[in-house]
Amino acid sequence: MLQEVKEDPLIDSLRATQERHGKDYWSFKNASKRRGAHALIHYPAMMVPNLQGNILAAIQEVSPKSQRVLDPFVGSGTVLVESMNLGLDFTGVDINPLAVLSCLAKSGPYFVDAFADRAAKLISQIHADGITRHEATFFGRDKWFEAQVALGISKIARNVKEVDALWARRLFWLALARVIRTCCNSRNSTYKLHIKKAEDINAEADPIKAFVETIENYKKHLKDQAVDWAEKGLLMQGWYQKSVSITAGDSTSALEEAAQLFDVVMTSPPYGDNRTTIPYGQYAFLPLQWIPTEDISRSIDARVLANSHALDTASLGGSAKNAMERAEELRTEFESVKNYLAKLSSKGSGAKRFGAFFGDLEPCIEQICSSTNPGGYHAWTIGSRHIEGIRMPMEEILEEMLDKRGVHTVGRVHRSIHAKKMAARNNLSSTMNTEIIVLAKKSTKKK
Repeated sequence: MLQEVKEDPLIDSLRATQERHGKDYWSFKNASKRRGAHALIHYPAMMVPNLQGNILAAIQEVSPKSQRVLDPFVGSGTVLVESMNLGLDFTGVDINPLAVLSCLAKSGPYFVDAFADRAAKLISQIHADGITRHEATFFGRDKWFEAQVALGISKIARNVKEVDALWARRLFWLALARVIRTCCNSRNSTYKLHIKKAEDINAEADPIKAFVETIENYKKHLKDQAVDWAEKGLLMQGWYQKSVSITAGDSTSALEEAAQLFDVVMTSPPYGDNRTTIPYGQYAFLPLQWIPTEDISRSIDARVLANSHALDTASLGGSAKNAMERAEELRTEFESVKNYLAKLSSKGSGAKRFGAFFGDLEPCIEQICSSTNPGGYHAWTIGSRHIEGIRMPMEEILEEMLDKRGVHTVGRVHRSIHAKKMAARNNLSSTMNTEIIVLAKKSTKKK
């Protein structure tokens, strides 16, 4: 349901959409199956393409000069694809190399026939590969993979390395990432690395067969996307006609270094119901043991791949260092933080978790707002996270932090989450079943 906070053309546009479709429109309960570039990877906490695309289209409608979109926590690239769908320039940043790989693959080029030719050659070479050598050696490999499964993955990886074109290798690596998650011994019911029960482990899993099937699906998805964008005049000989920039690393540092201004910020910070956030790093750890980081980005810090927890520790809210001090600083600065921390126990563990996450998020918000053009719109998708069983008012805290930087809330969209992988509860609290999209606009007045 749309909630107006301040009169603004964007709210008028979204209200007209809601009146045509009903208040439950924003839940996208009957959203169509992912297709095209959106279907290339399954990734934790993926945004709803139609939701983000419709809000982005509404922004462009009321602000036609808005051409440069930023997603500072780009994830698997939902906002990227929706921005490309509208012919906009896009910049994305993420600390997770698997997310960066996904976005680079989705951004093109879309050489559909050339991909099919290279795929046929690659699969033939994989089937002919008689080498019994592991291409990845890491602690826990034999726990997470049956012996023949690991060797099958190695055959795929060894031959992908020989593909001549980087754009094609990235697509093949992304396909392999899907296969690795499917064929490993970690439970499919969670994004964390949790070993399956012995009776659930499939020692006969065939990664090569799964890879061939995935590539067949990729050929269809790439063709569907290429045809769609070519008809819109967005592709020229397979190349997207606007700018796409994807950076691996910390958003605050990357945006400060880039020193660019953006017309639209559309993002979802990595929140979750676990002690820090959704374990994107654990989800990506196993695939990244086989994928050479130089095929993703030269700027990837090897330390984030040191173990299964390193990437999550380096991400927002992942480190508890000075977390209590950061929580206290936020308490004195923001009324919503003061009110929330007063509800938590005096033992400090909840406040520490809060300080770890928002202590990391606030400097990101500072830089993101500084990187927004006057009059530029923000759309932040956030959830109802709980600490100690007490709902965190993320929207109130976010809005206060934005408001301090001259980005003022104009409205909110409240929606139910109808498709989620996580259980209704975990060992900490009830998990999220609703989302809020905070819609805001940067003031054009100088302070």
